[in-house]
Amino acid sequence: MGPQVFRRIGLILGMSLAVAAWAGAAGTGGGPLTSHTPLLTPELKSRLAQADLDAGARYFERKCSQCHDGAKEGGHGKGPHLWNIMGRKAATAPGFVYSAAMKQAATTWSYATLDYYLADTERAIPDRAMNFSGIQDDQLRANVVAYLRTLNDAPPPLP
Repeated sequence: MGPQVFRRIGLILGMSLAVAAWAGAAGTGGGPLTSHTPLLTPELKSRLAQADLDAGARYFERKCSQCHDGAKEGGHGKGPHLWNIMGRKAATAPGFVYSAAMKQAATTWSYATLDYYLADTERAIPDRAMNFSGIQDDQLRANVVAYLRTLNDAPPPLP
């Protein structure tokens, strides 16, 4: 093989790496939480800093509360109770029967993991029982994640 072939191979590999890096940064890559650990990116930190808690609460009430209870004295519904979700290991709320897929996720709910999960629930945990595809709008998702932070005995500080 001549030098031109090696240059073309290098160009193709370089382009592939660039596309993969862009896809990961755009939130389209990653794969399931069983093998992927989402990062708390500067972009996510910025969205959380600008989060509208009232908008997050309205979305939660309209969409999430159909299956999840977020009240401190609440309980399980079709989905698990979400009080103290931040910092909790997935599939560990006592008394709720989780899907095998959620049990295998082996992740702890944080700003980054909740944002990743809520962006595309099927990508994050394939075969999960939750019948919700995700929140495509980045800022709306940050609003919801920031609101979920408030459902906690001691809400963690915003990053």
